[in-house]
Amino acid sequence: MLNKVNGIVLRRVPYGDSHLIITFLAEHGRKIAVMARNARKSKKFGSSLDLFYENLFIFSQFKGMGTLTSVDTFNSHYALRSDLYQLTYAQYMAELIDRSLEEDEENKFCYTLLKFGLDKISEGHDPAVIALIVGLKMMQLYGYQPNFYMSEVDQSTDAREFTAYSFKYNSVLTARQLEQDPHAIRISNRALYLLNLLTNLPLEQFSQINISGDTIKEMEQLVFKMYDEYTGVYLKSRKILEQL
Repeated sequence: MLNKVNGIVLRRVPYGDSHLIITFLAEHGRKIAVMARNARKSKKFGSSLDLFYENLFIFSQFKGMGTLTSVDTFNSHYALRSDLYQLTYAQYMAELIDRSLEEDEENKFCYTLLKFGLDKISEGHDPAVIALIVGLKMMQLYGYQPNFYMSEVDQSTDAREFTAYSFKYNSVLTARQLEQDPHAIRISNRALYLLNLLTNLPLEQFSQINISGDTIKEMEQLVFKMYDEYTGVYLKSRKILEQL
């Protein structure tokens, strides 16, 4: 049976001396693995099996893993892959989405989110900001929902007063509430405001946004700690990001 599916390359793993196992995220939100025979020794597929290529994948499948027949590329994201900073953030987003999906699971939002992230970075938007949006949107798929809009101590919602995030209460805190949780993470009011904004921002309404490097770093460090605290997911790409 011949299948034609649009998708984005997530992983490529050598198999034997000449083959590749390609895992791509299909536009309907399912991970599909196919065997690209002789891809490492032949020019048949060119560079179209590199990470983040958007292709029309044509493959035959009867039982088990399919065999890739041909690909038709419509977006290579070449500029993204030629810059280490952009590439690492793209790998982080892809790994975050990849790890959230079971092999037999289907979630179209994952494809939408990955395509959004790759497109926006390719268009020149700050990779760290785009990765923050993706990371915040993905939290619900890992079974966690942050609370940047209300203090659970007294249900206050005055965003101007928030100065910390508490894992004990899973919410923002005001300065006067810090004694309720001495281990709360101090973070600037602006960073908390922007985290709430990006969490609730519809992807289709995203436009250019300028955030200082220091504020981005604050936001990023809190998001990383949230993943550590509430999901336990380990990402190789994140370790690279922390060293950049």
